[in-house]
Order: sequence, then structure tokens, then C-alpha cells
Amino acid sequence: MVLTLWIISVLILVGIGCFLGGQAYGKLWKPALTPINGFLYMLGFGYARGMHDLTVEAEDGAFDDLGGPMIVVCNHTAGVDPILVSLSVPTKICWLMADDMRLRGMGWFWNWAGVIFIARNRHGRTGLRRARAHLDDGGVIGIFPEGKIQRPAGQLLRFAPGVGVLVKRSGARVLPVLIEGTPTQAPSAWDSLWTRSNTRVKVMKPIDYSDSGMNNAEIAEDLHARYSVWMAELDQGSTTESEQSQSTSKPESSEMLIAS
Repeated sequence: MVLTLWIISVLILVGIGCFLGGQAYGKLWKPALTPINGFLYMLGFGYARGMHDLTVEAEDGAFDDLGGPMIVVCNHTAGVDPILVSLSVPTKICWLMADDMRLRGMGWFWNWAGVIFIARNRHGRTGLRRARAHLDDGGVIGIFPEGKIQRPAGQLLRFAPGVGVLVKRSGARVLPVLIEGTPTQAPSAWDSLWTRSNTRVKVMKPIDYSDSGMNNAEIAEDLHARYSVWMAELDQGSTTESEQSQSTSKPESSEMLIAS
């Protein structure tokens, strides 16, 4: 009897701790998440740190106003991209996803995550209408304008004009996100979820194209040009950091050899 009461007390305390932790973490999001969703996102971030060593950088002003309508645009490197970006940007993102990537038996997860499925045929307009409706309601959607995972890895593909259409017709601001260091060597998109990596996410300031005068194609081209520059800078920064790390470690190795 005493043991049973002790177990129940521990479970109650753990439940309260999870609730309070989820509530505190959820308040970091804009708008705030419910305590349960906050706890789930907190677990997710633990997975991202442990499995993918996730680091997040944000340009000054990137998180100042995350209110919708907003379109999160990101380069596509691996199947795990939407999960890691969702855990890096403190607002609820409903991702556009190809319908043929939908796994059976996971309807509860797709509904909870707010995934908007797009068919790769004429029925794709239904998904796009859902995306437009979500933006009209002040929501945030996520899109990979390359349309598929980069192959070879690290090579930025052409942006589909559809991203320009969504931006132009919705009047939504664009939140550019860059991701690198994901497990591009994973055999499949789903395998990348369980393949260790050192992922880096960088969030840029939102872009407002509403008064730019650009048409659909020009918006897509402008975004692609910006990403080409940003990705080159990101690669250069990573190379510099690697060289500095190697140059720092070399003297230590030499000293060890001399001492021996």
C-alpha cells in the first residue's frame, strides 16, 4: 500500500513537472503553445540537440515579429529539414508536403503538425487552396521552393515559380531559413531522422515583397539569388571555422610529439 502511494506521488510530481516545463517552454513561442504542445516541442528540441547537435543562429531582428501571414522558405537538404526548422523558429509552422511522402497510420501526427499535403498532379490545387486559406487566417506555412532534396548535396536547385505565386497572391512576408550539416548521406529521407549529424540553422530577417512591384517569377528569382549569396557565405564561414579548428589543434599535436 505504501509503495503504491509512493509510486502515485512520484507520477503526480513528474506530471506536474512536465506540465510546468511545457508551459514555460510554450511561452517562448509566438503565439504561445499549450502546455502539452510545449512539452512535446521541448522533447523534440532534446532530440534535435542529441541526434543532430542542432545549433540555431538568427540575424538581428529575425524573431522580432513572427506574426502571420508568413511563408517560411528553406533550402532542402534532407528529410529531417522541416522538423529541425520547426524546432528552430519559435512559431507554429504548417509545412507543405508532397502527398506521396505521406505514411499510412500517421494521420494523428499530420493533423497535429498541421501538414498541408500537395498532390503532384492537377489535384495539387486543393492543397494550395488550403495553404492560401491558412495564410488568409494569419497563419504561417513552410515551403521548400526547390521542390526536392538537393542532389548532389550542397547544390542549390532552381526555385519553383510557385513560391512567387504564393507570396504575391497572399501578400505574406517571407522568412528565409538556411540549413546545413544535415545527414545528406542517409539512404532515404526518413532515414535522416535517425542518422547523426551536426546541423546548423540560420534564420534571416523577414522580407516583405508587397510593395516590390515584382511579379511571381521575379520573386522566385530574387529569393534564389539571395540564397545563392547566403549559402556561399555560410559555406565560407564553415570552411573558415574548420581551418581555425585544425590550426588550433596542430600545435597541441606537435607538442605531444615533442614531449614523447
